[in-house]
Amino acid sequence: MKFHTKIHEINAGIHQSNLAKTSFGFDLSNRSYLSNKYIDESFSGVNKNSIIGTKYSDLEFLPIHSSITQDKEGALLDDFEYGANEIRWLRPEQILWSKENQQYPLSVFNQPQSKDIIQGRLGDCWFISALSLIADIPQILYKVMITKQYNPSGLYKIRLCNRGIWQVVTIDDMLPVTESNLLVFTRSQKKQLFPSLIEKALAKMHGSYKALELGRCIEGLQILTGEPCEVFLLHSTDPKKKPNLNNIWTKIIQSRAKGHLMTCLCSNKQVNEESFNQTGLESDHAYSILDVRQVASQRLVRLRNPWGKKERTTLFPKEKLVKSSDNDGVFWIPWEAVSLLFSEITICKISGNEYKVRKSGQFSDFSSKITSVYNLHCPSGNELTIELFNASDEKYYNRSKDSNIDLFLIVLDSNGTCKGYKHSLDYYVTLSITVPSGRYIILAGSMSVVNYSIYSRYNLIVHGDQQFVLNEQPSSYGLVANAFYAVALQANNRKVFGDGVSVLTFSDDGCFGFICENKSNRAIRFTSDFYGSINVVPSRKTFHTVDIIPARTKQLFAIYTRKVLSDDVNIVYQVEYQSLNESHGVDHIRTRNNPAIPVKALGLHLLKPVH
Repeated sequence: MKFHTKIHEINAGIHQSNLAKTSFGFDLSNRSYLSNKYIDESFSGVNKNSIIGTKYSDLEFLPIHSSITQDKEGALLDDFEYGANEIRWLRPEQILWSKENQQYPLSVFNQPQSKDIIQGRLGDCWFISALSLIADIPQILYKVMITKQYNPSGLYKIRLCNRGIWQVVTIDDMLPVTESNLLVFTRSQKKQLFPSLIEKALAKMHGSYKALELGRCIEGLQILTGEPCEVFLLHSTDPKKKPNLNNIWTKIIQSRAKGHLMTCLCSNKQVNEESFNQTGLESDHAYSILDVRQVASQRLVRLRNPWGKKERTTLFPKEKLVKSSDNDGVFWIPWEAVSLLFSEITICKISGNEYKVRKSGQFSDFSSKITSVYNLHCPSGNELTIELFNASDEKYYNRSKDSNIDLFLIVLDSNGTCKGYKHSLDYYVTLSITVPSGRYIILAGSMSVVNYSIYSRYNLIVHGDQQFVLNEQPSSYGLVANAFYAVALQANNRKVFGDGVSVLTFSDDGCFGFICENKSNRAIRFTSDFYGSINVVPSRKTFHTVDIIPARTKQLFAIYTRKVLSDDVNIVYQVEYQSLNESHGVDHIRTRNNPAIPVKALGLHLLKPVH
């Protein structure tokens, strides 16, 4: 939805040296109710220049136009719509609350429930649908909201998981309001402040409120819980990848029983517009899954719209299993309708008995040592979920300008056998495996280093249901070739040409690897042609290669990785080989491989003996 507004900047032209003299429109003359002890504790560790009278003002996220829009010039936007209203900033004491809420005192929490949270005029349903879920789980909500009581000094601390690493964000309580003094963005029933404050902390983390527009449900759950998530697609354009809806239903029933959190994303692409409009659902909008039940043969899902309004479920009437008020956005819908009208379901695997370790580092290329290698010791069998995030170099960053990079995870056992592999072009990749007791190697990497010279920082998080030990162990660049050979063997996709020559391939989420094995006693000249492939980038910088493979050796010719996340990948190739006499055998890398292997990719394409 598109909105328009005019931003009214309170004291926008004030220099920093004058900030301590202004109250941003407040009368702070009556401060007798504040004890000096309370003020001192609130401001502990805070820059004293940010204290205005007895109120805290966040100098890193000022109540000005750019904190909402990221735009330093101009006041008219195309992204919000409030008629003739102007956005201003006020403290909670000055905000006009609805009549039914005026009876309550200001508080951070007042017996919070999911139905208390109402999304404002900001397209961050991906986050608010997740926030609605944790409102019902105090042990999670109270970890996020560090400041748990209303603070008259206006200083609050919020704990958010920033790409896998927990980060404490300090904010003041200046909130955007309309010219009628009503909250513009997320608000809560009973004058609770936690939804507005948590949303503001996230806006600060990413530079502005506008930066929160558009996102995926998985991101909201990751930010608030720090726990691993899994996404189940309900539709596929590829007939070979058609999802098993019965299996997904079983999965969400099991997840509900375990107390896992779930959200879903609505889509109107499967039905005609007229039929979709009759449902009362909103397309490209995230909903919280509050409950799932099977009554005889009927399978039902209880959803909540974070907007808080009542749904018009004409095609799919609300069931009377659980009564809900007329304005809380809660309704029941058949599973068959969910599988038709929603595109994906996200499950967050919260667990109170989980062991976890978080590590950070920076990716290296594959020309010398690999810095993102870890030794994993599991004293007993373990169910592991390994997450790898593309991390920002900055404390606060603009998520809308943060490009996705290529990420992969490989787990090897002590014999070098692949136990798990995952590859993706995204801001994160997740790998779930079950392993017996033993020692393992986790290799985390990025092909963006080879393809685009992007040496990104990363966060690695390992979750297990049993205790484990994880230590960093930089390794020789030869490990990466061995690891991808192990991946190819696990894939078990081999084409035999005869004469001891065969090709192994492996693929995952738009990544395609291609290995030649030469078990003969002669060198061969191997030619590959990948012209016609769509939406992929080759590690060799070319779609045509000619390589001489010595006798009894193997080589990974190239890895083709997805170029654009939103587009499909298609791999087309032709290969041929020719046996050579001994005099044709050439060992020098720059004459043996045409074109020469890029230095950054040497570890990928090392010759290895065939055993």
